Parts: sequence; structure tokens; C-alpha cells
Amino acid sequence: MTVNATSQTLPIVTAMVRQSKDWVGARQRAQIVAHSLGFTAQDQTRIATAVSEIARNAFEYAGGGRVEFIAETGAAQSLLVRVSDQGPGIADLDLILSGGYRSPNGLGIGITGSRTLMDEMRIDTRIGEGTIVELRKYLPKSAPPVTPEVLALMTEALSRRPTDPLEEAQHYNQDLLRALDELGRVNRELQAANEAKDFFLATVSHELRTPMTAILGWLQMLDVAALGEETRSEGLKAINSAARVQARLIDDVLEAARVHSGKIELELADIDLREVIDAAWNTAQPAVAAKSLLLDRQMNGNPLPMRGDATRLQQIIGNLISNAVKFTAERGTISISTSAENDQVTIAISDTGEGISDDLLPHVFERFRQGVNSRRHGGLGLGLAIVRHLVELHGGTIAAASEGVGKGSCFTISLPLRR
Repeated sequence: MTVNATSQTLPIVTAMVRQSKDWVGARQRAQIVAHSLGFTAQDQTRIATAVSEIARNAFEYAGGGRVEFIAETGAAQSLLVRVSDQGPGIADLDLILSGGYRSPNGLGIGITGSRTLMDEMRIDTRIGEGTIVELRKYLPKSAPPVTPEVLALMTEALSRRPTDPLEEAQHYNQDLLRALDELGRVNRELQAANEAKDFFLATVSHELRTPMTAILGWLQMLDVAALGEETRSEGLKAINSAARVQARLIDDVLEAARVHSGKIELELADIDLREVIDAAWNTAQPAVAAKSLLLDRQMNGNPLPMRGDATRLQQIIGNLISNAVKFTAERGTISISTSAENDQVTIAISDTGEGISDDLLPHVFERFRQGVNSRRHGGLGLGLAIVRHLVELHGGTIAAASEGVGKGSCFTISLPLRR
């Protein structure tokens, strides 16, 4: 790690490993230190597990050792744990690190497993002279600075560490249970993500095939010389419409890919948000008129100055209005309103349409998530995920509300105004 001039290494606590129970004690200390420094519960378990495994190796292969906990401050705060012993050294270190060696007592598993749990691992081993293992984990950006006050609280917490082996074993079991619970949650999320991916691929194939079938079908018909002019004109319109649908689907996929890779950049300028809303509203008028929808606009009469990307903001508003049109039956109502307060503007777009089910509502901004009604109307389930990302890029928030299926929905955007 590169340490700048203001960086410091602050010793926290040192523990000796002389008995089998001491490596369990090292785990407990690691858990307390990690918690005090502001690591997440998952990282606390990772750190504690890695430290206990290396400490156990020191006891079993070198007859004991020394575990030092050190806080590193500066631009990148980290926890450094140094485990040292005066044992015979590790003769097969390269083979172990490559994953090709396993001892009967699990030495290889302990080292390679600990390396995956920490951000950095460095091993200095000399045959007949001992081994030093350094484990480093960087603190999350949300963690507070490591100050003398933090170290004092940590020392107090370490002094209350259980010394009874049974109590330490109970804490160890609790850590394992938490880790298992977290593993189960991650597995469920991975399974859900995998199912969503499979569903998305099937949806993309179906959605792209539909306009392509229309295009190919009409091209075959237009190849017939005896085709009437009226039918030929109808075919060209159908091909144009299908090609636009296909282009829009491809644009959604590419846009989602840019969102996922963080490659969307805003072209910021001083704008009046009212003009953006008006432009999006006017663009939607043909679709609104085609379904004889009732429009209700309650716009703030004052300018809404902000620093933003007018094109992207129009994309946000236009997408939400298009969704409202899509899911609202003929002669339904679509409303848009704005209100400004405390340097924030709130835009609410509501409809009397199909609404959102209770099970879908918490996931409505996730990629690939669609309800049954959404799939009937087509699309890939990417629009709202893109909208949320664009809103957040502007420093705003978006929320969805619905009283249930058949009871309409409301999307509320909050954006910062420029003084």
C-alpha cells in the first residue's frame, strides 16, 4: 500500500498464541476490532475467519506465534493483522498458493482461503527461521476516521472479551450461524438473478422476433410484382413501424449496458425544468389522443431552474408518461404535477391504469423485473431501471406507489434546484 505523509500506523492490540484456545481468542479479538473500525457484518466475519485460520496454522505448525492488530490511517484506511512465528517455515509455499497442495491438517486450505477473504496477503517465510503473514482489509468509505477516541473504545471492548473457552465457542458458533445465514441470502439472490437473466434472454428473443417476423413477411409480399399500390403502401408502413420497435428494443439493451458499466455521462447546463416537462408532454400527445385519455396538468407557475442534462431529463419524464399511457385504458386519466420547496422540486406522474401488484412494487426499478401485465404490453423491463439511474445521476430520487392491481400508480421524482 502506498502511504502518504500524513499516514500513521496505530498499534491496537497484540495477542500471543500458545494454546489451542488462543487462536479462537484471536478470532474473537479480530471480530471486536473489525466491528469497532466500522466494517460491515460480512467483512467482520471474513476478517475473523482469516485471522483465526492463520493463527491456527501458527499454533499447529510452529508451536505458537504472535498476532498483532494495527490500524493504518490516511487516504485509504485499513486494518493490518500480522501473524508471526519462529517455526520451521513453509517449504511448499508456492505450491500452496497455486492451490496444488493440501496437508492432512488443512494448511493449504487455511492460507488460500484466508487470501480470498482479505484484500491483501503477504507471506514472508524462511526455512528454519519462521514465517510472517500480513493480512490487510481496507475500511469501507463510510467508516469514520480512526482516532484516539475510537482506539480507546476499542480497547475497552477488548477488555470485555470473554475469557471462558465455552463462551468464546458460543460466540464462534454465532459467527458461523451468521455466516451461514448470509451465505443462504447470497445464494437466494444469485438464484433470483440467474432466473431473471434467463427470463430476460427469453424475453429479448421473443420481443426481437416479433418485429423481425413482420419485416420478413412483408418483404416477401412486396417482392410479388402483382401486389397493389395500396397493399404495398401498407406493407412499407408496417415495415417502418416494426423496424422502429426493434431499434427501440436494441437501444434499451445498449442503454442498460451503459448504465451497468457506468458509462453514461451527463451534458450539464443551466435549464428550466418546466421546458423539459413540456417537451416530454408534447411528444406523448399522439399516443394520448389515440386512447382518448384525460390529461390533468398542475404545474408550478414559477421557473424551475436546475443544473442538468435536458435530453436525459426529458428521457426520464417521457418514459414515465409513456408507461402511464401504455398501462391506462381508454378514457382513463393521466396527471402530472410539480411543486418546489427548500431547493427541491417534486414531479409526480400518476395514472388510473392497471396499477402495480404488492409483490412487484418493491422491485419495480430493478432490471428485467416485469409483472404479468407488463409482459402483455411488451418491452424488456429495462425502462424504469434506466430512469432510476438517470435520476440518481442528477442527485435526485424516485419512488413508486400503487394501491394494488387495477388501482393506478404514481411515480414521484425529487430533484435539486439551482438557487
